[in-house]
Amino acid sequence: MNAVAKLEAELSWPEKVAFLAHRFQAITDMDHEKDCPVKHSFESGVYVREMFIPANTLFIGREHRHGHRCVLVSGSVVVISADGETPLSAPAELMTVPGYQMVLRALTDVVGRTYHPNLTESRDIAALEAEAFHPAEEVFTLGRVVNRRVEEAMTCLAQQ
Repeated sequence: MNAVAKLEAELSWPEKVAFLAHRFQAITDMDHEKDCPVKHSFESGVYVREMFIPANTLFIGREHRHGHRCVLVSGSVVVISADGETPLSAPAELMTVPGYQMVLRALTDVVGRTYHPNLTESRDIAALEAEAFHPAEEVFTLGRVVNRRVEEAMTCLAQQ
């Protein structure tokens, strides 16, 4: 087994996602706030995030601190996980677990909603997001570490 294949077999799913996020960050000029806008709303005890994702977008979400309800309101996606790819078309719903990080490919324009506990009835978006998600920088930091490992494996392969 060459160094690259060995590394691929050793990487965990979170490491693979972080590597992909790191590489995409380096090559894309996508303005996430403009291209995938989020609308914030509130229900009794719940913070709701509604996001538009354009067709043909590979979307990598932030790791969630808590399990939550996700609803595909409109459109079609392929959800990508360590177990493979699962096509979904609206209307669809799933429940996540703590540590879940959404990775999907939008086949069409998509509208999705996530529902997060908001027991204090806060309207402070930054605080609510900090409670719901791990910082994105954690993923990019891990991605840089994995990227160095990949570069080392590629150098090893080139020297063979």
